[in-house]
Amino acid sequence: MDEMTSNRPAAPGLRVAVISLHTSPTAALGQSANGGLNVYVRETCVAFSERGIGTDVFTRRTEPDGHGEPPAIEHLAPLSRVVYIPLAGGTDLSKYELLEHSEAFGEAIHGFASNQKLRYDVIHSHYWLSGIAAERLRERSPAPWVHTAHTLALVKNRQLADGARPEPRQRILAERAIASAADRIVASTVDEADDWAWSYGARADRLRVVPPGVDLEAFRPRPRADARRRLGYPGERLILFVGRLERLKGVEVLLRALALLGVDARRGVRLLVVGEDSRDADESEKARLRVLSGALGLDGCVDFIGSVAHSRLPDFYAAAEACVMPSYSESFGLVALEAQASGCPVIAAAVSGLQSVVRDEVTGFLLESHEPELYADRLRRLLGEPELSEQMGRRGTLLAQRFTWNRTADHLVDVYEEVAEPVQAGGVHLGFRHE
Repeated sequence: MDEMTSNRPAAPGLRVAVISLHTSPTAALGQSANGGLNVYVRETCVAFSERGIGTDVFTRRTEPDGHGEPPAIEHLAPLSRVVYIPLAGGTDLSKYELLEHSEAFGEAIHGFASNQKLRYDVIHSHYWLSGIAAERLRERSPAPWVHTAHTLALVKNRQLADGARPEPRQRILAERAIASAADRIVASTVDEADDWAWSYGARADRLRVVPPGVDLEAFRPRPRADARRRLGYPGERLILFVGRLERLKGVEVLLRALALLGVDARRGVRLLVVGEDSRDADESEKARLRVLSGALGLDGCVDFIGSVAHSRLPDFYAAAEACVMPSYSESFGLVALEAQASGCPVIAAAVSGLQSVVRDEVTGFLLESHEPELYADRLRRLLGEPELSEQMGRRGTLLAQRFTWNRTADHLVDVYEEVAEPVQAGGVHLGFRHE
């Protein structure tokens, strides 16, 4: 389980087939299955383009009546494009319904590459559904295969929130198959690499640890009062949650903690919940949380904002006095990292992905329990001690400097170059065709 530490320049000409079957890197965040994976794929592909590395990101076409039509293409960066492949079975499919289309998706990628006379040096799949497609594609292509999970079923299942649906057996079996077949598995943290090894039997010599990054130009400290005015909350003290609305994220814990603050402590305080329901949920988590908010007497101090563009998030972080993440499982705390880069302290559950980016009592608070009383106590401290909040915000900004997308991209290229065969002289160059 080697953590990549080198920073050698990449050789231009490398071309990568990036598979993100269930969600596009250009999709709006905080709804359906859209979240940190989208940001990861988009930011790394842009960074690859700057290094002379080409990428085709293959994702499913979500517009209706697209089946039977050629793939649509969207440019992401000068050397990166998103290829939208139509699928049979409709557009509004859950992740589990997409399972039966995953192998066909791999075949469709092969067909696209053959028609375009493209050859890829590396296949990089993101998430287990894409891993199934990548395994099928590799049967038709000599390119080596790198996989990033983003979340793991066995980890999620052993840390389920009350009422949450466990991940299905089919996913666990698929992840075990990926563990044994992929040439390299990229984990975001050492803990995730250990989970791959101990829970799925992945070989240690195929595991690499590459932390994700944050856009430090977009996510940086900004005047709080200005950010609040831009959001339409002048004069109010804001607490923030950002993420998909599903039981895994623990928003119920945050609502109950807010209620425990009491009427006086809540005066002038508003919670902003940024995010939408997951398409795969059995019920609307947003509707359930709205009912709970009313039952707890929180009417008037909780706003459900819905999904927002990633470009709007910097103002939300800058405006907030705390970003709260009571998650039951996180493979990597991208939201926590963006918040800290913006100077916003984080109150988070002490799960592995959040422990990797939040420093307890330094940049925020890590809590071993999901008891609302503990979250209420930390909120009281930050609301009652503005100097502590500012100090933690400054430290968080410094910590975030260690995590950049350029560094992530460099380390991923190291992984690619470990497994990729050199481009043969006189062979078919991995051309990039502008559509």
